[in-house]
Amino acid sequence: MLIVRNSKQTPPIGSVVVTNTMKRVGTVQEIFGPVSRPYISVKIDKINKKHDDSELHVSENQKLYTL
Repeated sequence: MLIVRNSKQTPPIGSVVVTNTMKRVGTVQEIFGPVSRPYISVKIDKINKKHDDSELHVSENQKLYTL
């Protein structure tokens, strides 16, 4: 599971989360924290769980996007 900080509009639960190269990371699982700038938990896809974090290509301060 990833925890990310929301910066603009809060996506609905179940939204697909992707990298800037459109590689699917997972889905929005939960939204919590302050209303003005909440945190979002992302459930990593089962396919990505087979690989280590380096193959997932998600690093600290990397921007993620929702579809």
